[in-house]
Amino acid sequence: MHAQGVTRVAIAVQVVSSHPLLTRAVEKILARAKDFSVDTLPPALNEADAVGWGHAPRLLLLDGCSLPTDLGRLAERCRAASPGSKFLALLSPENGSFAEKTRLFYWGIDGFVDLHKTWQTELPLAIRAVLGGQPWVPPEILVAFVKQAKMLLDAQLLPGHSLTAREGQVLQLLMRRLTNKEVSNALGISERTVKFHVSNILSKLQLEDRRGLLFDKPGLRAFA
Repeated sequence: MHAQGVTRVAIAVQVVSSHPLLTRAVEKILARAKDFSVDTLPPALNEADAVGWGHAPRLLLLDGCSLPTDLGRLAERCRAASPGSKFLALLSPENGSFAEKTRLFYWGIDGFVDLHKTWQTELPLAIRAVLGGQPWVPPEILVAFVKQAKMLLDAQLLPGHSLTAREGQVLQLLMRRLTNKEVSNALGISERTVKFHVSNILSKLQLEDRRGLLFDKPGLRAFA
């Protein structure tokens, strides 16, 4: 039984960090959260720990200060091992530029918390938002994302064709490197339906495969 008014969140949270002080701080923050409760897994000290943990989806808190690897590629490898996982990047103020956050957003990172003086207050809000299916990113990144999606459509879409509302939703998830299974989970539709939408999108955009939708860095790779 849980206290009245406290929401139990099904997905577990795991810190991926080699910094014990940060790990303990996050554990204390989660223990103090009043309006929701999560299962906290033992921390993963490195990428091997994170990738090898198991197949169950998790919310992974990626410590951008202590991990010696690109967080975007780390998220991709963790997602391949544990489909349906979500990701929050904990960034130092020096590394949390608009360009870097935009790049990581396209790699499928769901939110960002800068490790400044208010981060301990912000973190539970970010966790709650991401677990609720809402990105925790600066508004200007979402604006840029929508703008680039529109640029892609304007440049690639066959004359006389348009995407349906559902195809538009699928397109945005594909642009952030989600697999068919993850798109299926996110939209509550079958993988077979996702494959149907993907095929239609690629056909309308005159693309051979989904690699034409990916962005390797801020700005449209396809229009570099």
